[in-house]
Amino acid sequence: MLESLLKLVAEGGVHSYDDLAGHLSISQPMLEALLEDLARLGYLRAVNARCEGHCAGCSIGSCSVSGPGHLWSLTDKGARAAARLG
Repeated sequence: MLESLLKLVAEGGVHSYDDLAGHLSISQPMLEALLEDLARLGYLRAVNARCEGHCAGCSIGSCSVSGPGHLWSLTDKGARAAARLG
């Protein structure tokens, strides 16, 4: 499940919790736990900012996952791992 989530995040763009949870057929609390696991393992990092949906002018850059109070971004380690997963 972690690999599937990592590949989805690595596709680029901004993903909502609803979209990711639906795609993986899991609950949002389970998604949050998986995101935290990926962060603990060094594949994602939490971004300390608030998303207001203005991606084109966003100073954060290319955040990957936005959800209730959280933004997550793929790390270099995460990008390399996702590339290996194909």
